[in-house]
Amino acid sequence: MAKRFVVLVVLAIVAAAAVPAAADGNKLSLGYAYLKSLEDGGGSTPMGAFVNFAPGDDSGFELDLGFHRDSDADLNSFTGALGPRFSLGEGSPFLHVMGAVLHERIPGHSNTAFGGMAGAGYDLGTGGSVSLRLGADFQMFFDEGDNFKSLRLVVGLTF
Repeated sequence: MAKRFVVLVVLAIVAAAAVPAAADGNKLSLGYAYLKSLEDGGGSTPMGAFVNFAPGDDSGFELDLGFHRDSDADLNSFTGALGPRFSLGEGSPFLHVMGAVLHERIPGHSNTAFGGMAGAGYDLGTGGSVSLRLGADFQMFFDEGDNFKSLRLVVGLTF
């Protein structure tokens, strides 16, 4: 499973690098995502990835997809989020607040919860059509009267 995951991420990077992005066009970001539970006794999930589609340096709607795998618990988590992104200016950090859905699967069982995430990020320009994405998001999901909070840290490439 881990080898397939790495191969998919590498193929996505190669495909995205083959299509240069316009400076003011939409941006594709993908990379590594680390998830830390903020619940008592909660652990971390160091294996994860994200894909993000957003307007270039402008404000607008953003789509974020995430995947995390906890091999100790044999748990796969998938997130999808959509919401407004607010740019603080050209070449500046951005903020976003999104509604989200979480789908978790373990062998023989799956669960879906709804919630949201809010965070900030920054695309560090490299002088070309590729930037380094750094970001942090607070996530909260609600399921049967309980809420689950986590912190997601991302690092990746923006095309």
